[in-house]
Amino acid sequence: MLILILAAMLLGAAAPARAQPAEKIQVGLEVRSEGRASRDEVATRLLGDVRRGLEAIGDVEVVPRDRSRRIIWIVAGTTPGPCAASVIFTERYDRETLMVLGIEDDDMAARMMALQIVNDHQIFTGLDPAALARRIVASVNEGVLAKLRTLPPKR
Repeated sequence: MLILILAAMLLGAAAPARAQPAEKIQVGLEVRSEGRASRDEVATRLLGDVRRGLEAIGDVEVVPRDRSRRIIWIVAGTTPGPCAASVIFTERYDRETLMVLGIEDDDMAARMMALQIVNDHQIFTGLDPAALARRIVASVNEGVLAKLRTLPPKR
């Protein structure tokens, strides 16, 4: 009888809850050529290489710009020779953050949520777009993204 009770308890015991994977950090990615509204060949290669590098990071998801509150803006240089790029990492405040900061007025909050706040700005150089992209991805991953990983998840 005791064996039957133990067996029933073991069968009825709930399986241990599995930890849910951490929510991915969503970022938008925008790459342009210096002095142009579009991308030249170098900027196009840089966009592809940086996108692939970010997507290779397990907890990062590259999403369309309008779906992300964080955007990586890259302006690629257009002069001949070594490649150069200016990289800016921006973030848009959400309503919850503004409330914590004491911004309770809805009109003021709406204006502030429309702004992009600069979290990081760096200049990079490299021999070619692939080398430049590797440096950009490594820096963003070890810098701003590493800091974001330390923040508690929002509920």
